[in-house]
Amino acid sequence: MPTTVLISADMEGATGAAVPEDVIPGSSGWAEARNCWTQDINTVVEALFASGADEVLVTDAHAGGSGLETSKIDPRAGMIRGRPRRFGMMEGIDGRVHGTIFLGYHGTVGSQGVLGHAFMPSGIHALRVNGQPAGEGTINAQLAGWFGVPVLLVSGDEAACEEACRYAPKAPRVPTKAALTRFTARQRPVSAVHRDLAETTGIALKMLADGALREPDPPGSAELSAEIEFSTENCALAATAIPGVEQTGARSVSYTSSDVPGWYRCLGAIWTIARSARDASYG
Repeated sequence: MPTTVLISADMEGATGAAVPEDVIPGSSGWAEARNCWTQDINTVVEALFASGADEVLVTDAHAGGSGLETSKIDPRAGMIRGRPRRFGMMEGIDGRVHGTIFLGYHGTVGSQGVLGHAFMPSGIHALRVNGQPAGEGTINAQLAGWFGVPVLLVSGDEAACEEACRYAPKAPRVPTKAALTRFTARQRPVSAVHRDLAETTGIALKMLADGALREPDPPGSAELSAEIEFSTENCALAATAIPGVEQTGARSVSYTSSDVPGWYRCLGAIWTIARSARDASYG
């Protein structure tokens, strides 16, 4: 059967990234960190094709979605870059995709992971899905599950891998680093990470073919609630302009829906409106 794999490639959990200057375009560490990120992606793309994948699509899922250099990505892979998008970090997901890989992911806000956050420009202080602490991986897995697409593999720091145990317990995980503090990482050797990414990608594709990644209650199969606590009151108030978003406290809102794509897109609208409500000096 033809196999199409979508790689959702974030940057904070990539090999080498540790400080904000590594992941902000134009900053001092950006060029080197982007090169490491690209090498991680190409390692997985090569392993997917070597293991029998027919099509690979890479979605630039970091920041504004245009950080990757198209000319540096394995030319066999398709790419999605730019914004705005219907499905954010998961743009490209649809019924034709057979599996997705979360590459270079990071822990959520408060996870004590390297560069941990949840949709940071929106000023999120805490995020829960169905009452459980959640980050971008959890939310993206819910959308993938609605399309019937299993998570094949998750790579990132130890906090990202720990979160993946909850939303994709059968998916293999490849840790790239461990946090000493939020902006200090104990990095694994690059050669070891790339070896593990290549080997684990092949294992994950075989698990997909064997049906070993099927979950009894896959993400996206039940009603979803999101509870968002912001760092400031103005963000919460602004978010309530969206129909169905309820203010639950001075700095918090919630949104519940059984329409998973609509739920996902509503969260994107919440992030956008909250970001616009933040003040540059006072938050």
